[in-house]
Amino acid sequence: SSERLSSRPFFPGGRLVPAMPTIAQGVDFSCVAREWRCKFSEDHDMAALKAAQKLLEDMRVEILEVVKEWVGKQASSREVMNGQFDCNKQLVQRIVCLECHDFKVVVKLPLDQFTPWEKRGFDPEAKFLQALGEIEGISNIETQTYTLEVVNLMGKIKVPKASEGCMSDSLPTVG
Repeated sequence: SSERLSSRPFFPGGRLVPAMPTIAQGVDFSCVAREWRCKFSEDHDMAALKAAQKLLEDMRVEILEVVKEWVGKQASSREVMNGQFDCNKQLVQRIVCLECHDFKVVVKLPLDQFTPWEKRGFDPEAKFLQALGEIEGISNIETQTYTLEVVNLMGKIKVPKASEGCMSDSLPTVG
């Protein structure tokens, strides 16, 4: 078993990188996202879309605290956050599709942070969805949970040593 562990990478500080769960062979994931979505009406110069955006801005601190973004309590904390935030794995995105009239908010977290958030009822999801429902012109309020990964189609990138690179002739000689 020590052979298996020794081949896994480590985070700075010696913490073991967790193994990625597999959905099917070759379909691994380490992050899960929760989507809050609704449809908006174009009536009254997109009043519903404007109101949904204002709601998102008004709840900015509460929502961004979920992903440990540097707002609210974190912004005034003296807590060391090294290794606790990875913008590829922890983020909040807003999606607007004018063709489908979709307004979506996606909260993405590593699996080890998503599970406790799920157990807490995805706070502040209920507050956000209730407020969306009070906006005239908003309909079809739904949620969805799915995996969300950054895809590297190039594979592992090999960075050559300077002495083997294209400018090796211009390096000072060691001598």
